[in-house]
Amino acid sequence: MDQLKAISDSLRMEMITHLVKEEYTGKQLATLLSLSPSKVHYHLKELEHYGFVEVVRTEEKNGIVQKFFRAKAYDFKVSDALLPSIQEDTMLLQEVMLNHLRSSITRLYNAPEESFLQFADQDKRPPAMACSSEIKAPRHEIKQWLKKFQALMDELGQLERTHLARIEAGEVEDTEENFYLVTVGFMTNERFFEAEDESLPEEYEHAPSEFKYLTDKVVIHRKKKGDQGND
Repeated sequence: MDQLKAISDSLRMEMITHLVKEEYTGKQLATLLSLSPSKVHYHLKELEHYGFVEVVRTEEKNGIVQKFFRAKAYDFKVSDALLPSIQEDTMLLQEVMLNHLRSSITRLYNAPEESFLQFADQDKRPPAMACSSEIKAPRHEIKQWLKKFQALMDELGQLERTHLARIEAGEVEDTEENFYLVTVGFMTNERFFEAEDESLPEEYEHAPSEFKYLTDKVVIHRKKKGDQGND
């Protein structure tokens, strides 16, 4: 729980994101983030204390020993042991969701460029998806759908178990590729994906959604200059 509270800070998450990519001294991080060295040093000590970063090497320069920090892992997940306490504190569930999203940003930035070749030939495109949607339906129906979604996730897990067994048996080669998927869903009284055409900026337009049942949602992209009336 102390770790969860320690990491529930946007600045600390930004620092970890940088330290996942490469090592930095406190002074280097301060310059990178346009902050005072003392402020960065404080947060580094907290992150080190709670096991998120560590000193990987030291270097003496002008008689001063510099410490180089690095994240202790490429990803951080909330322990299931903490989840029951969420029933008593709604803020914790929000933090769990936020940490999923923050972790996903880190993974997204660290993924190789070939993971995003969506304009290559169809057979060369890697599996990928990006979707945000708003669904207005009764809670009990959404809960029923979530059960089906969980079944699909179990099926995805079975794909991995089968594949790992084939690798261990020497039937297939381990390519060391992984499909990373994050999902966050919650009930809210706000709707952002509905708008009239005239409410969009002049340089944007509606584009069809690839998802069959979300075609009535607003999906927009920037117009090409040649498509604009005045250009």
